Amino acid sequence: MSLNIKSERAHQLARDLARETGLSMTAAVEKALEDQLMRIHRHAEREYRYQRIKEIVSKLPPAPPGVTSDHSDLYDDDGLPA
Repeated sequence: MSLNIKSERAHQLARDLARETGLSMTAAVEKALEDQLMRIHRHAEREYRYQRIKEIVSKLPPAPPGVTSDHSDLYDDDGLPA
């Protein structure tokens, strides 16, 4: 197998990464590619969860009249429990 990269910048980045990590250039490039793929997959998973939560919330009925998330009546002017 071969990977022929004709970019001096890519080669320099691979050399720098190898030097900084103590890995061979091949191992450094492999690790960098794995890390990037993991970041992409994590982002996709977060986006999926976000969309799923939005879908679930959209199916919930509205809150009953008078129900609020305002709990200011439970605290005094200094923010301490009343």
